Amino acid sequence: MSDVIDSSLAERPLAILTTCKRRDLPILEITARQLRANVPFRALYVIAPDRDCRAIRRTLGTDAHVIPEDDFIPTMTMDQLRQLEIHRFPATGAAGWYYQQLLKLQFAFREPADDYYLMWDADTVPLRPLRFFDANGRMLLTTAAEYHAPYFATYRRLLGTVPPREFSLIAQHMVVQKSVARAMLARIEQHVAGPETWPWKIMRSLPPTGDNLFSEYETYGHFVKEFYPDRVRFISRRWRREAKQNEGCALPTPADLAALAQEFDFQAFERASRGWRRWSRWLAVNLLKTMRRR
Repeated sequence: MSDVIDSSLAERPLAILTTCKRRDLPILEITARQLRANVPFRALYVIAPDRDCRAIRRTLGTDAHVIPEDDFIPTMTMDQLRQLEIHRFPATGAAGWYYQQLLKLQFAFREPADDYYLMWDADTVPLRPLRFFDANGRMLLTTAAEYHAPYFATYRRLLGTVPPREFSLIAQHMVVQKSVARAMLARIEQHVAGPETWPWKIMRSLPPTGDNLFSEYETYGHFVKEFYPDRVRFISRRWRREAKQNEGCALPTPADLAALAQEFDFQAFERASRGWRRWSRWLAVNLLKTMRRR
């Protein structure tokens, strides 16, 4: 593919996209504040279940654009997705895990004149100033070390090629060129047989058994690497998922974040422990009660 890049992108403010449920609001509130401080920031978009949108708007304020998820993908809703006969559907949260990935890809069709956006996981806090284009306007994608073979089996089913894998690209965030993402999704629609649209073709192309069979990060990142190599650079940043905060109920304090920033560029605070999960749910419930009393 031909190289089309713009050197003026280096400091360009970005639309930042995340998906979130009400229970994850405590960490998203910190993430949103840190994004404004550390990332070239134009606007924050949050796609959320319809029932959670009001709570998220009240917590994040008018600076965040909260989008109900049910109507965001024109040809698919969460309820429709749950009806698929897929391994472990619908008994687990797997349908929601896949759906939030499809929602993030659908954003490539929103405001197409603004050709870039930054996917960012709601539970990941940026700790230092970050940039997502080099001086020549190439996208900077962060590498990771994990390897999950089913992601690449699905890639092959969707796109008909073997991705040139040297590293993982599941790094809690990714800058996306919308026109490239749309080209990828169009290729999926052309390659996978049948009349359905790309979200359904992705889901129906998953291997018949197994867990975690598709990754938007690995799929888009390796598509760019394979078909648009001149538009991207792959870089290493210091980051991690684990944190001592996951061992208890406390959210990271400003002092915690300052200490982590001495070593890391960003940190994921996943709800990995029972304590964190209980505390997060308790706070979400009490936020809702407070709203209802107003």
